Amino acid sequence: MALRRKIAVILVAHGEAETTRFRENYRVMSKTLLHASQIMPLPVPLQKAIAISSSFKKVLSAFSQPQCSPQNRITREQAAALQRHLDESPPSEQFDFEVHAAFSASPPYAERVIDTTRQCDGQVMVSMAPVDTTLSCGLLCSWLNASLQGSELAKVRVLSQFWDDEHLYPLYCDHLFQSAAPTPHPKPDGRRILVLLFHGTLVADEKGNPPVFQTGREGAITLARRFSAAVLSDPRNIYSEVLPAYLNHDFGGKWTSPSFEELCVSLRDAHNASADIFGCGFFSDGNEIIRRADELKQLTPVKDASVISCVNSSPQFISYLARRVSDAAHQIIGLNG
Repeated sequence: MALRRKIAVILVAHGEAETTRFRENYRVMSKTLLHASQIMPLPVPLQKAIAISSSFKKVLSAFSQPQCSPQNRITREQAAALQRHLDESPPSEQFDFEVHAAFSASPPYAERVIDTTRQCDGQVMVSMAPVDTTLSCGLLCSWLNASLQGSELAKVRVLSQFWDDEHLYPLYCDHLFQSAAPTPHPKPDGRRILVLLFHGTLVADEKGNPPVFQTGREGAITLARRFSAAVLSDPRNIYSEVLPAYLNHDFGGKWTSPSFEELCVSLRDAHNASADIFGCGFFSDGNEIIRRADELKQLTPVKDASVISCVNSSPQFISYLARRVSDAAHQIIGLNG
């Protein structure tokens, strides 16, 4: 039997605090702001002030909202499910896959996991976000270029640009319609709205200049447009309209529109409407998503609102990732003999 090639598969997610403890939240927020400061002006005192205030808010909000972010747990579940799928797939006869979960803002840090798997015959990094930005895939690729030699880079593949993959859209549609609750007796004048959530991005800095880094805005716009069209043309469609919304921050300049808050304002007359919220700009549920249905009901007349989970570790998504990982492994070995 031929010797199988060792392929490290590293799922790289952003990472969030898994508890409401101050120290963990401060560490994650500090790491996030440190990354952000590489592409936008964020003085160290401001970084510390934001990290402290944000962490205190998490501690205080835990009394009324004790639920912590599930993102890191979900990423580990995705890694375990992908490991099982790859182990049972035909490519396992040629490759010995070793799947890891890693994060950019919380342990285990992606750089550490990449470094400990450098001796493998190949490394496949999966950027666990459908839309690429300098702060996600960009930082990863920059670190790889600065840390690995030419011969090592030849053994590396980074999977990204999922928003431009035509195979993602039917997968998203299947997940959406399998997860959405039926509406057996809708009101005659009622609307059922699908809200698509995305990471917000800078459009212009405080001086009105466009950002000099990759914000992911065009990818998000394309994903929203293509997925909306796919939903509305699907025979299973139950929605009268599909509306994108961006989860923005309040510093640095002008951000994407409509924000989630602006969307809520636009629904101020939606008394008979119901809404489903789907984070199609994310591959896993996290802090930015899990409470949005409650916020929508608080800010609008919509009383029937629910969050449809991200694809997380759904079998269809894991199968999709396995195909892309296997293709990348074949490319690495084909190139390196």
